[in-house]
Amino acid sequence: MKKYYLILACLILLAVVLMTGCGGPALAKSGDTVKVHYTLKLQDGTVFDSSEDREPLEITLGQNQVISGFEQAVIGMKAGESKTFTLTADQAYGQRSDELIFEIGKDELLSDINPEVGMQLQGSQGILTILEVNETTIKLDANNPLAGKDITFEIQLIEIGSSQSQVSSLTSITLEEALANSKPTIAEFGRGTCIPCKQMKPILEDLALEYKDRLNVSIVSVDDYRDLTNFYKVMAIPTQIGFDSSGKEIFRHVGFWAKEEIITKLTEMGIK
Repeated sequence: MKKYYLILACLILLAVVLMTGCGGPALAKSGDTVKVHYTLKLQDGTVFDSSEDREPLEITLGQNQVISGFEQAVIGMKAGESKTFTLTADQAYGQRSDELIFEIGKDELLSDINPEVGMQLQGSQGILTILEVNETTIKLDANNPLAGKDITFEIQLIEIGSSQSQVSSLTSITLEEALANSKPTIAEFGRGTCIPCKQMKPILEDLALEYKDRLNVSIVSVDDYRDLTNFYKVMAIPTQIGFDSSGKEIFRHVGFWAKEEIITKLTEMGIK
């Protein structure tokens, strides 16, 4: 009898162990699509960027959509978990180089760009930040704005595996496909690490769903489509270009663009 109870107790213990292991919280791993709220601070405590007043950042782990240190910090976390970590400049955006600071003539910019200090432009060297605007010249910095800085992230993993696959499919339509299907198109040229580009992403995804049968929304990576970026003379990111149903460019906007302003523009185009 004692042997029977001993075996029964062992079986119960085994069941508890198995149930605990199977029913434990899922941990983020490479290949998962996750949503993360983050606050990025400089070493003096200054907040450089934060997602707290907008939609969380959505990334697919293992696809180099963010810097490696950020991605590695998310891997192994469970939904709802928070973490704070610091990355040195070498772990984050590298060291600054004076060789990446140079001047160009104002007349080298497109006429529709009004240069301002702090504005980011798209150049052959990558993203360029305007340091100075003079009467005839502009001083540019090809260093990342965070180059040479140690940075601290405060992050909270909101969801794991909650990718809006329908939205991702809608906004991943190539510009060539969009211009060939006889519907008006909004194409945004940008980069996943560009702050206003990240702010625009949920707006564009909302528009892709709301105008699904009436409008193409195409997100064009300036890194993956350099020829297209040069063809359309995109010099600042994000740049949104509107095309009519025949594929003709009818408007262009540079920088963050509020959703209600885009809807007003679409209404002017007759898209309701």
